Amino acid sequence: MSATRTTPPLAPPRPTAPPESVDTLLDTGLRVVAARRATAPVVQLRLGVPFGGTDPRHAAVAELLACTLLGGTATRPRTVLEDELAAAGGTLKAVVGPENLLVTGAVLAEGLPRLLTVLADCLTGAAYPAPVVESERERLLHRIGLTRSLPARAARAALLHRCFGDHPATRETPDAAEVAGVGPAEVTALHRDRLLPRGSALVLVGDLDPARSADHAAALLGGWSDPRPAVRMAPLPAPAHRGEPAAEVPSPGARQCEIRLAAPAPVRSDPDHPALYLADQVLGGFFSARLVQELRERRGWIYTGRSGVEQRTGAALATVEFAAAPRHARAALDGALAELAAVSGAHPPTAGEIAAARGHALGHHALARSTQKGLADALYGPVAAGLPADWPDQLAARLRAVPDEEVREAAARHLRPESYTAVLLGPPEPGAG
Repeated sequence: MSATRTTPPLAPPRPTAPPESVDTLLDTGLRVVAARRATAPVVQLRLGVPFGGTDPRHAAVAELLACTLLGGTATRPRTVLEDELAAAGGTLKAVVGPENLLVTGAVLAEGLPRLLTVLADCLTGAAYPAPVVESERERLLHRIGLTRSLPARAARAALLHRCFGDHPATRETPDAAEVAGVGPAEVTALHRDRLLPRGSALVLVGDLDPARSADHAAALLGGWSDPRPAVRMAPLPAPAHRGEPAAEVPSPGARQCEIRLAAPAPVRSDPDHPALYLADQVLGGFFSARLVQELRERRGWIYTGRSGVEQRTGAALATVEFAAAPRHARAALDGALAELAAVSGAHPPTAGEIAAARGHALGHHALARSTQKGLADALYGPVAAGLPADWPDQLAARLRAVPDEEVREAAARHLRPESYTAVLLGPPEPGAG
């Protein structure tokens, strides 16, 4: 008889050495963080500009600006701009939301100065020619139509509106009728008034010399200057309707229900954040989490499900989201609330669950930061929020060290079901309407 073989336990995750980096504030008020990750001869770029606005038309104009910012300048028509990017082995793309305008890019390492030169020209001299604005407006209107037809996006919009009413944070997708009326003059005026360096952040990650790259950014982006600060979105208020029954949002033609829940949570700089992060992982952060195992694997009520902690301007939200067949939607929602009640009350996270959540979180963070793109994305959020450039490493250290009891206390404070606002989007009840 052969001896029984067992698989040895996984070794604990090992801390990774922080990358060589430079963090500097330019005279223009632009913060530049450059970090070396020489895994490929490429540099990743992230430029975040606070881009808040309270005007009801702001979202429509901002979306069209993002679509056309890289559409040509007075000295570089669109075709010339695209040829220069191609010659440098680079790409640039702009997207916008209620909080920030984000320019992302990648370039062969030797082409970084050329990429920054093109970016600087767009930031200081974007022309917004009428033909480009008109063609991009048509594409944007088509994309808005597709986005609004997606049940998951509609459910998120309904949740944000229920939590925050008419706050600008709810305008993640602009109104098509407002977009249709936006012309080059409005886009140009918004660029002049809101696309400002003071308070913005540039992150460069890749096969680079950090100090030299920061110097390149200072020299090549120095002409992008204005004494005014970039405008941040107003902080979110506390969500309304907490503890009330889920709002039902009819979606004619839908074949499944989308359920979304949100509650206030500590921001990433709060001492409670690492403990809540692990408690949330136990709840619904990965496949072995309680929501997935109970509602999907055991009950068969949901298709997919997860929870998370979403960072916003001056606030954070603990979220839960899942999809279910209409016949199971109510039971699934009740089941999710029951799991929240359990994890925050009678059945707090166990030592085994916390160990699994800790290992998953540390492994996920290490894998993400092992690539140039992953490190750029990991740095961008904290840097844009004004946190130190080594924040991802600080968070990993805190996740590694936070005691189990603090995880249970965070679950009890922040994951109570009565703290959550909920919406249920799906087909109307038979006979409704």
